[in-house]
Amino acid sequence: MPANRLSKLLARTLAAGTLFVPPLVFGTDDQPDPAKDKSPGHSFHADVFNEGPRQAAYLMQGMGNVHWKISTENPMAQRFFDQGIAQLHGFWYFEAERSFRQAAAIDPDRAIHYWGIARANVENPERSAGFIEQAVKRIEKSSPLERRLIEAWSKRVKDWPKPPDEKKDADSKDSKEASKKDPKASKKKPAVTDEVRDKRKERFKTYARELDEIVQDYPEEIELKAMLVLQLWQNQSQGHDIQSYTAIDSMLEEIFRRNPRHPAHHFRIHLWDYRKEKLALRAAAECGPSAPGIAHMWHMPGHTYSRLHRYADAAWQQEASARVDHAHMIRDRVMPDQIHNYAHNNEWLIRNWFNIGRPSAAVSLAKNMIELPRHPKFNSTTGNGSSNLGRQRLLQAIRTYRLWPQAAELVDSVYLKAEEGTSRADEVQMLRGIAAYETGNKQQAESILQGMKELRRSLLIEVEAAEPSGQPAKRLPPKLLEPTEAPKDAWGEERDLPFVDRVTQDYDEEKSKDKTQEQIERLKQIHEKNYRSYRLAGYINTLEAYAAANRGDFREALWRSSEARDTIDLWQRIAWAQSAGEHAIAVRKARDGFNGAEGEVLPSASMAIVAHRAIEANPQSKELEKWQQDRKRGLERCAKLAWASEPGIQAIDQAKQISGTVAPEIIWDTQAPQVKDLGDRPPLDSLGPVRWTPPIAPSWSLGAAEFQSQKPLASSEPPAQSIGSSSSLRGKPYVMILYLGFGCLHCTEQLKAFSPKVAEFQKAGIQLVGISTEDEASLRDGLKRFDGTMNIPLLANSDLDVFKSFRCFDDFEGQALHGTILVDGQGRIRWQDIGYEPFTDADFLLGEAKRLIETPVEPK
Repeated sequence: MPANRLSKLLARTLAAGTLFVPPLVFGTDDQPDPAKDKSPGHSFHADVFNEGPRQAAYLMQGMGNVHWKISTENPMAQRFFDQGIAQLHGFWYFEAERSFRQAAAIDPDRAIHYWGIARANVENPERSAGFIEQAVKRIEKSSPLERRLIEAWSKRVKDWPKPPDEKKDADSKDSKEASKKDPKASKKKPAVTDEVRDKRKERFKTYARELDEIVQDYPEEIELKAMLVLQLWQNQSQGHDIQSYTAIDSMLEEIFRRNPRHPAHHFRIHLWDYRKEKLALRAAAECGPSAPGIAHMWHMPGHTYSRLHRYADAAWQQEASARVDHAHMIRDRVMPDQIHNYAHNNEWLIRNWFNIGRPSAAVSLAKNMIELPRHPKFNSTTGNGSSNLGRQRLLQAIRTYRLWPQAAELVDSVYLKAEEGTSRADEVQMLRGIAAYETGNKQQAESILQGMKELRRSLLIEVEAAEPSGQPAKRLPPKLLEPTEAPKDAWGEERDLPFVDRVTQDYDEEKSKDKTQEQIERLKQIHEKNYRSYRLAGYINTLEAYAAANRGDFREALWRSSEARDTIDLWQRIAWAQSAGEHAIAVRKARDGFNGAEGEVLPSASMAIVAHRAIEANPQSKELEKWQQDRKRGLERCAKLAWASEPGIQAIDQAKQISGTVAPEIIWDTQAPQVKDLGDRPPLDSLGPVRWTPPIAPSWSLGAAEFQSQKPLASSEPPAQSIGSSSSLRGKPYVMILYLGFGCLHCTEQLKAFSPKVAEFQKAGIQLVGISTEDEASLRDGLKRFDGTMNIPLLANSDLDVFKSFRCFDDFEGQALHGTILVDGQGRIRWQDIGYEPFTDADFLLGEAKRLIETPVEPK
């Protein structure tokens, strides 16, 4: 497809989805029964329907050329089924489940739709088993092929093997309640035993064998072949080695002969990733265009190009993925980290921007990742969400490109600010100190260094005093706080042990099984101080290195930096080695760094600079000829790569000056090299915005009738202005609690959690408002029976139009859902939680709302 045609298709992809299907409920025997004992917001049909998408699907553009005829006679159900299959191919599991649910809503008696929902939960075998049960109930109307697929998948996920302790914990009432209060608690699962692992391994082996037999019996069905290819590749993670990559690739080639733009190009990239990436180049060119509306399909070629050191091409793919993701998120009002692999794609894009010399773009996107809404379940400040990964990449950008003037500003910004008394706060203080040294504020830097030393001393004293008898605390090594003579091994290569004993972040509770809860809490506190002290030791040592460099003692700086390699960039250490007169070491380490950084522009420029300085300082050296070769290699590679970098990169500018003096014959490329293996690439701007920005909230109006407790307000006066519509709150941030009436016990718990916090929210400039599914009379009666003081203004919305406009509504079952939504003063949705249970952590939302309101929203 020509690029201009693809651009037009993508423009339509990013517009509002076409052909929105009216809300439908499941039919026949599964019609909702109000008499059933179900909590409000929970599915009428089965618990597995509680999670996942609850809003109707629509037919999206750009889902790929996929068609697999199934037994349904309803053409719309067939179209949604095909869309779900395409989304499965792109690992877009959440939307795949929605598409299959829509197909099931249209044609509820077809088992194959529920098989699709089960397949969309491949990473959650227990939930998948719940859906395949729904398929088995309807299997009588299935075709022979569909029956075999359902039975095979049922055997794969039913009674999923798991450790006995996990089964017991999962079924316990206390565990379920703990999971609601602390989402992290549900992640603390018992270790998988060898016996359980072997059972799971056998499940995957059996499923692949049965799928292979089905393929043999239905050789014309290319979707079956695509499923088999994927399963054989996925089985590697379960310990089943691939016996013949060529055989699997031949099966893929057969698919592409029938459908050249089948999304299975995605699977070919995975097949050859980390093996022979060149064999996936055609797939890399075709993957995005084969399903241009699925962000992950643009991301996957980034794997191939990154492994082949074609970082500019990889960055293009990952930027395309980010833009398609952002277009979907803003259009459908989805919080970013709810999307599979979203944070992974963006942090990899940032790394590739480092590789091609675009630190400004990298910093901008890293900041955007930090800005994104946080949630206890899917984007905490630790783990692999945008918040933590964005912070890591921002710190990496500062170190790699020595952005110390920017760092001096960022340490006090929303981007790096950390909770006092934590290791993160200590890390920020270290960064402040380095920035002070590097920007000429030595007095501030010395004060910071001394303060960190005193803090660590006090922590060690506290730990020693708190240690149980018979367990003396380890003393601080004198060399950490007292200057020592730098040894002959300037680089520190001969050092085998760290200068302080390593302390893990998590406390090992296995060691405390025989302790009381009080003793365990005490030991945890000691461990936290120990861990903070351990991390402080590294931060202090890093500052000591910069302090030594600042006073001109580069040999000491180099030695200190050997004990802090994760916080000091390699090329900074090389520069100190050269400043210390260790040119041979500097060039040797630069050569190692250059050889391990094929395709990266900054190491290429740095290699040339280091070698050139060594040549100038030691023109009579025996290494001269070798250094000259190193300089030329660095210049030649830099000349081929610098076209992609942004202007003003100091190292690249220096390399160009050196080249003009000693190697004028080298031609510096000014634009991308012409290659013919990239396929159709639309303009990036046509895909969507490069940054996520919050979507505009719907306007709403419920009149001026608001209800509060008749008792005196506990903590503040009622708002001066009546709240009855979004216009009455214009210019003011507010948290909207969409709840399901006083008859919902969970809703009552939520209101009790938020009502006492009204004054704190108002102090932060944030209004709270509750909107109920009840009519005014029912709301008034419920408020009279409410056990407590209601400080939140409450509004009635019995026709549910506000619930529907904010997507707090189950289109499949026709019932309202719980919703907690933060809207800023410009009318943008900054945070939301929508689901079958209400969000009750008022303290978390208060802190997050403050952070988001303080965080600027940059242009798209």
